[in-house]
Amino acid sequence: MDSSYQGERSRPRYWYRWMLAIPFIWQAALAPAVNDIAARPFGLPFPMFWQMAGIVLASIVIGLVFFMDRRAGVEDEEAAFLERTSASTGDAQ
Repeated sequence: MDSSYQGERSRPRYWYRWMLAIPFIWQAALAPAVNDIAARPFGLPFPMFWQMAGIVLASIVIGLVFFMDRRAGVEDEEAAFLERTSASTGDAQ
């Protein structure tokens, strides 16, 4: 087999990146369900509170995925990729 093919198969899987879909589902799929709720947490209309909570949720999810990427060594992988591509294109940085 080709060595590049084996390298592709040995790459780690980043299953946790699916968590990035949570904020989208929160904002797009669940927003119609909260439009008719009459509760007023902190004196805000519930849909506004829902959107603000979604911002907090999205920040937490993005931070968690970033932390998990760091633990998986993605920064080292990106640095190696940038080094290879800048050397092949002749860019001096």
